[in-house]
Amino acid sequence: MKLFQRILVPLDGSAQSERAIPTAIKLAKNLGSQITLLRVVEIPEPSIANPPEPMKRWVEEATQQAIAEAEGYLEGLASWFRANGIEVHTVVRSKSPEQDILDVMHTGDVDLILLSPHGRGYQDFGHECLSFGSVADKIMRRSPVPVLLVRGEEQRIPNMDGIKRPADKA
Repeated sequence: MKLFQRILVPLDGSAQSERAIPTAIKLAKNLGSQITLLRVVEIPEPSIANPPEPMKRWVEEATQQAIAEAEGYLEGLASWFRANGIEVHTVVRSKSPEQDILDVMHTGDVDLILLSPHGRGYQDFGHECLSFGSVADKIMRRSPVPVLLVRGEEQRIPNMDGIKRPADKA
């Protein structure tokens, strides 16, 4: 059995989360892994028990718009993986980041979660080194599979040396 054949890469649309992409591509190329890109959309729920119809419609429309945006975002990123000969799947969920990451890990038979934390804990030393970011911290504590935290420059799709771009010809 080979290690890390199914890698889950949770992304939230930020430059910080995209720091995981070059490592995911390099790992997948070297190990022959499949990648699952996950985006969790968070739509605020009405704070009242029985919201009026206009509010319900607004929540439904906002949810549909957020899901469509997330699907487009992931498809754009998936093209980077496909350009490098990597099998990639995309998943959009809408519960909570921690719960959805763990749910997809279980249902997708994932054997590695690769993500870039937003917290400062992995960069600092001393008494300030307490947290990796709340989502990363919760995943590390609850995941039964290894979690690889990646750091790097905060820019869109950083450090792509040696990685084919979607428009490049083979």
